[in-house]
Amino acid sequence: MQLDQQIDSMKDEIIAAIQSCIQIKSVKDVEHAAPGAPFGPGIREALEWTLALGEKFGFTVKNVEGYAGHIEMGTGDLLGILGHLDVVPEGDGWSVPPYSATIKDGKILGRGALDDKGPALTALFAMKAIKDANIPLNMRVRLILGTDEESGWADMDYYLKKEEVPQIGFAPDAEFPVIHAEKGILHLELSKSQATSFPHLVKVQGGERANVVPDLCEVIIKGIAHEVIAKQLKEFSFPEGVSGKLDSQANEQEIKLTFRGVGAHGSLPQNGKNAVLYTLQFLRSLPLSPEEERTLDFILSHPGTGFYGEGFGIALSDEPSGKLSLNLGILKLTSDRIRFVIDIRYPVTYKRDDVFLPIEKIAQSEQFDIKVLTHQEAHHVPKDSALVQSLLKAYTDVTGLKPFAFAIGGGTYAKVLPQGVAFGPVFPGEPEVIHCADEYISIDNLLLTTKVYAQAILNLAADPENR
Repeated sequence: MQLDQQIDSMKDEIIAAIQSCIQIKSVKDVEHAAPGAPFGPGIREALEWTLALGEKFGFTVKNVEGYAGHIEMGTGDLLGILGHLDVVPEGDGWSVPPYSATIKDGKILGRGALDDKGPALTALFAMKAIKDANIPLNMRVRLILGTDEESGWADMDYYLKKEEVPQIGFAPDAEFPVIHAEKGILHLELSKSQATSFPHLVKVQGGERANVVPDLCEVIIKGIAHEVIAKQLKEFSFPEGVSGKLDSQANEQEIKLTFRGVGAHGSLPQNGKNAVLYTLQFLRSLPLSPEEERTLDFILSHPGTGFYGEGFGIALSDEPSGKLSLNLGILKLTSDRIRFVIDIRYPVTYKRDDVFLPIEKIAQSEQFDIKVLTHQEAHHVPKDSALVQSLLKAYTDVTGLKPFAFAIGGGTYAKVLPQGVAFGPVFPGEPEVIHCADEYISIDNLLLTTKVYAQAILNLAADPENR
């Protein structure tokens, strides 16, 4: 009760801090990398700002050469809390400026509000509440702040080589109650050059990240009459939330079109409407050359069929973690070259080659080069472990909600710990807005999450009489 009151008294301070952090555009920008800023100036600013806040609260802080940082309290063995300050690009479709941190209808809106600046800062304020309440701990509690979670985890690769690795901990970067299993993640690039240039498709381009369902795709076409395209666009049946627009003549020979879909996290492709795939379906209805048709059919038949790998014959599933998922996240097709990137989340009882080898065989049959861009092994902590049970107890004691542990396709920093799980911040039944336009975190849940994290720290790092 004392801790809850302590957190309630910090409400305005928590909100203001999260707003300030969201207002820093911390999208990866390697073109402007520099010493101390390996992922660009925006990410460096977010890291330095957050570390300064931790130092202001009286904690020990460290900046690990801009790759990551940490904020620490206490003595003894190490408990890790792993969040991140980088965000995916804002995308389109926002009702407010994406870095404004606007408060609307009891919510803070902004890119990073839920993934993962808001949750990372709630963990920091949970630490502050414990410190201000003078509750003794028998472990060190370290909030580790990553900066490349959305891209390739180069931050964690660097940090873990330089710093002590916590043996147990949690990542406030997913869903409540507790995620005890995370699927393997495989990002593959397929590409090839065309023997002869396409006569009609000058450019088809959509998607910025493999782990995001594309909400925009742009097309430039030549050699097909404007009135033919306009008529087909008018007659084509798009589902709700998907649209195609004839923008203008790019020049006398070329026509530009823009297609919009619905974004979602790449681990949940069924929650979005992939603008790239609907674009290809529309293009396939136009009078294209046989080679253009063959190329579009290959994409639609393989990465474009189903959400669960059906098109590549890898619709795998298991009891601990459920179905494999597959997202076509990036496509760039020009008149002489094609490149696309897919995001695959495979079940925890399978290995990389169970997924890779069938795709490689299909790719080679069509003379595509295939490249592994990133790979993370699956991760699993037993439901009956002390870590999982301690977190479930904290969740239930604070919220009164039913405790259970489950698996996800998303990958969190929990994977880097020997005993690590994902823990919040999305409560059961809440909409999935991570990586979407108008991403938000509700203020009520913000405070509730802070209380859950504070109790979790006590359950794991305090003597029983202080819990």
